[in-house]
This record gives sequence, C-alpha cells and structure tokens, in this order.
Amino acid sequence: MELKKANLHMDHVKCQINTQITLEEDKNISDRNPDADRILMEKGNVMIEELRPAADSLFMKGKLVYEVLYSSDDDGRLYRVQSEIPWEEKVRVEGMETTDNPQVVTNIEDLRSSLINSRKINIRGLINFCVRTREIRDDEILLDIENMDHLEMKKEPYSQSVIVADKKDIFRIKEDLELPASLPAIGEVLWKYLDLARWEIRPLEDAIGIQGDIRLFILYESDEVEPQIKSYETVIPFSGNIECPGISSCMIADITPVISYQSLNVKADYDGEDRVLDVEMDLEIPIQMYENREMEQVTDIYGTAMDIVPEYSSRRCKLMRDKYQSRVKVTQNLKIPASSGKILQICHAAGSAFIEDSRVQEEGLMVDGILNVSILYITDSEQRKYEMLKKEIPYSYEMNNLNLGENCKWKIVPMIEQCHAVILDENNVEVKVVICMELIIEEWREKVYVSNVNVKPYEETVINNSPGMVVYVPAKKENIWNIGKRYRVSRESIREINQLTNDEIHKGQKILVVKSM
Repeated sequence: MELKKANLHMDHVKCQINTQITLEEDKNISDRNPDADRILMEKGNVMIEELRPAADSLFMKGKLVYEVLYSSDDDGRLYRVQSEIPWEEKVRVEGMETTDNPQVVTNIEDLRSSLINSRKINIRGLINFCVRTREIRDDEILLDIENMDHLEMKKEPYSQSVIVADKKDIFRIKEDLELPASLPAIGEVLWKYLDLARWEIRPLEDAIGIQGDIRLFILYESDEVEPQIKSYETVIPFSGNIECPGISSCMIADITPVISYQSLNVKADYDGEDRVLDVEMDLEIPIQMYENREMEQVTDIYGTAMDIVPEYSSRRCKLMRDKYQSRVKVTQNLKIPASSGKILQICHAAGSAFIEDSRVQEEGLMVDGILNVSILYITDSEQRKYEMLKKEIPYSYEMNNLNLGENCKWKIVPMIEQCHAVILDENNVEVKVVICMELIIEEWREKVYVSNVNVKPYEETVINNSPGMVVYVPAKKENIWNIGKRYRVSRESIREINQLTNDEIHKGQKILVVKSM
C-alpha cells in the first residue's frame, strides 16, 4: 500500500487585534517665529521604532512626527512648526509568543491642532493600530492509495489557496521635477505634501508589476526681493517590476504598499536657480502571493477484504475567491465661512477615506465610510489671505454581484484616486473625490479528511457473523457508499446486482446486498 499525498504550503492568522491610542502635546512656538494668529494645516506620520513580543502581549514604541502651518498677523506670512511625540504602549494579544514576528499597520484616524494662545499650540492625534501575527505551516493531503486491492475510496473535489511567496521588498521612486517657467524660483518651502494618489499591482511571470501616481503639492516663498507665496501641484506617475521567482500571472496578490520613506529637496537648475524638486519615496511592499489549487482528496475509505481503519482530521481552509477594484464618486457642495471673506483661488485640495462599516446586502456589499476633505484657498481679505476649510463627508457605496456566503471574509483598502475642488461662487465650492476600493474576498471552510490509514486482516468472528445476503430498505434518502461501508461490499457490486446507474437511492427503495468476503 502506498499513500499518495500532496504537501500544501498555507498561512493563517495566528492572532489579531485592533487598538487605539490618543497622543497629545502642547508645543511652544520658537522664539525665532512671530505670534500665531490661526492654524491652517497639520499633518503627521506614525513611526514604529521597536516591537517586542511576549506571552499574550506586545510592547510597541515609536513616535508621532507632526507639522503645523500657521499664519501670523504680525507680518502676514506663514510659518511651520515641527516636532514629535514619543509613545510607548503595551497591548494584550492573546496567543502571541516571544518568537513571533508581528506585523503592525498604523493610520492616523484624526489629527487636530488648535491655538492655546499666540505662543502655544495644542496637537492631538487618534492613532489606530492593527496588530497581526501570521503563521506558515505545511499540511499533507491524501490524494490516493496505490498498490492495494479490495479498497473503496470516496474522493471529493478540493480547492485551496496555497501561499507561494511571502516576503517584503522595497520599491524606490526618484524623480527630478522642474518648476514651470511661469513660477518664480524657490526661496523657502513652507509646506509639502507627498502621497500615493493611485496604485495597482499585477502578478507577472517571476515578477510583480507595480504602477501608480504620487500626488505632490508645495507651498513656498519665492526668492524675489519681495517674497511672494506660491503653490505648485502635480502628479508623478511611476511604474516598474519587482523580482519574485516562482510566481505567475494567474496567481492572486494580497499586497498593500506602505510609504516607508519620503523626502523633497530643492536643487539648483542649470542657471543656478532653485527650481528643481528632488522627490524620493520608498514603498515597502509586503508580498503575499497565492495560488488556487484544484484537486481531489480522500474523505473516506473502507476495505472489502481487509479491515481498513482511517484516521480523520479537520482543518480550516482558505480560498482566495475574488480580487477587484471599484470606484465611488463623491461630490459635495461646501460653504465657505462668512468670517473668512470671499474666496478668490483654490491652492490645494486633499482627502483621506475611512471605512466605518461593511455588511452583506442581497448579492452585494454595502460600505459606509467617512471622507475627510481639506481645502486651502486664498481670500480677498488683507489680514487673512490664506484660509483652510475642513469637512467630514459621509458616503455609502454598494458593491454588486459578489455572492458572499456566510463563510466569506473580506478586506477593503480605500485610496483617494482624485480630489479636486472648484469655485462655484465667492462663497461656495464643489469638491469632487474619486475613491478607489480594492476588495479581496476569502472563503473559509471546515474540511474533514483522511489523514492516515491503518490496515489489518478481518477477525474471523467478523467474517462469520456477517450476513451472506441482505435486503436493505433505507428509512431516508441515502447513497450506496453508506451501505457498502456498513456491509463491507464494493459499490460496483451493489450497483451491478441492483441495476443502478448511480450511487443515489431513495427512502423505501429495496437494495440487495450480497457479501463478497
């Protein structure tokens, strides 16, 4: 007897939690800068410096790096405050061990700054942490038993996702951009904004293709004798491949890029003027590539001449069902506060999308979320030339034709593909946002299968006590497999004697069983 098995390389989530912390700081304005009149913008980045797993817990250490842009009535100019808030947090993660390699994904759900007085700023941030530990394991699947007679096997179709690649890589982007001729050279950068506007990842042969756009915005003072505040906004396309031996275009990629490093420096052009923007960005690419494999596995077995005792096992199996992108358009009219004066020009519009709830609805998925929009604009006010409008816009979107069962799980990654604002009149603007939703659906099933087989001769008492002929009348709908296993008779013999074309029998149907031992 030879057991034919297949080895499957699979991953599963060992433990996972979501938690939040609130960070807050009062920051004094440097003596070199004038008093603050109002705050225009703020931004932040969470950096993790240390992860230390322990039994059922995880120690995390890092910092929140933030910047605040404010205006001063003393000279009408804009100034930037930069600082960082260190943090330490110990969270309970049931099932975690000291040998684990946890993955932590962070995002800033809310970051707000306010003036305590003209010399002090309060910064407050709500940080989300998703802590997850994955485990890779190999499972053996019994496909067949060879070189053995008088054996009956039940096989069932089997589909499962196996992990083919599990690693991290870095995709580096570097571009030099020259300011348009219509803009003056740069004296000092007051504010910069770099973010992924769009990305798409495709499996290729032995490689992963990545392409997308980087959204760039700078607010700067010109190098003129009388400096002026200017702004420049553009989109930087990028594309390239990451080597990944062993993968193919038919596989499914579960990859969400994360910005691990970014910088923007000003360089001189050929004429010696500071007009060139040196942009660098590193994307951390956590590569998880899956292949869906179709096979037949042995789920039950019995012998007609030998006593075959199967050993059963069960496990949860993951099948990567679907992956696709869809887009939702959000349009909203926003009113400018009367206190800011009339709007003359929009400098910059940015947004961030969050998902608050997702639920199955008929044959689709209903997604509810919040879109945070911020618009920097110029007014006709002499005292308050620059103003910032911030709004939270709720949105709902239905993804159709998904056929989600009760065993399905899904992950949705929202990203802002486009964010534009146009002036309707002197007191109203219209914001138009395109949110790209990347959806990955997994189906989890509990499978019972034969993991091993023990063979021994039938005891003489079993042979002697077995009836030579039986007329079996099922009390409910059954199949020939159950009868054959009960009386240790081959299915072919039962079908042939009873002139049956398939294995299905009905309640009350008389089935003749003749012993073959």
